[in-house]
Amino acid sequence: MISEFALDPAVVNDWPSFKYIVDQCGVHHGRLISGFPGSWQRMALNLCQIQGTKRTAIVEKLRNMRYKMMNSNRIYNDQQEWIVNAEQQHCIKPFHAIITTPNPTMDREYVLIADDIEENTPLWNVRRGKPVPRTAKALAECAFTLLSISKEIIFIDRHFDVKDNDGKEIDRFINTLRYFINFSFINKPVKRIELHLRHNKRHPIDSNSWENLCAKIAPLIPKCSNIKVFIWKKKWDGDEIHARYILTERGGIRYDYGLDEGWKGETTDVDLLDEKLYEERWKDFQEDTAAFKLVDKMLIEGTRD
Repeated sequence: MISEFALDPAVVNDWPSFKYIVDQCGVHHGRLISGFPGSWQRMALNLCQIQGTKRTAIVEKLRNMRYKMMNSNRIYNDQQEWIVNAEQQHCIKPFHAIITTPNPTMDREYVLIADDIEENTPLWNVRRGKPVPRTAKALAECAFTLLSISKEIIFIDRHFDVKDNDGKEIDRFINTLRYFINFSFINKPVKRIELHLRHNKRHPIDSNSWENLCAKIAPLIPKCSNIKVFIWKKKWDGDEIHARYILTERGGIRYDYGLDEGWKGETTDVDLLDEKLYEERWKDFQEDTAAFKLVDKMLIEGTRD
């Protein structure tokens, strides 16, 4: 869903190509630039030979690339050229592609030349949506990269519950949430994690329901962390909560059928949200700009060691 591209910092000297590549990266495009090495932005600036107003534009773009990039956590040898390091790391943990300047020694199928790239270039042309098996692992793996780079995470599913309509316990939501939360806490703290549900008129949330929900979710959350649960209902002149999402400060993913597991053989469409739709939905689920009426909320403290 979201692909990691190693970008040669020397590409900064080809302004049209550099601008196009950076502008076409970000979660909603399904492409992120690898922070390889961790000092990539400084390295690019040091390699920049362009002067004048173009240099000013390059400096500004480099400063505003945070949401276009992802941490690589890869070994980098300062005694070797960037391209040599990139090829070595690709052999260990492949990038989706390596983007560089023309180099006759790098004739590889996974290497793209910056000024040759356009929307339909193989490897650069990535899928932003696909059908996915409705298993906990498959559903969560679609969101792995997004969750692993984000610190504010919102799960939205109108039907999320730990019991069915007959009062029987179910685990199909908890099974996927376990994966989602594990991915969220990989090698980083999480500033904010929330679960947003729809008020059910036939089976309203009561004290027993909250206790059941807390008993199921608390063991998934690490100690010293928590998850806030929101219950919403439709405003008289507003929309109903319908679509299922994972939203973060970096972007969003829509799950057509839901965040829960399904029957064997079932699939659901999973798609990255485009930038404008993401911005609208992110706003819809913030307390001060919510598109729905808040019914209740609670904080669940984590108990997992």
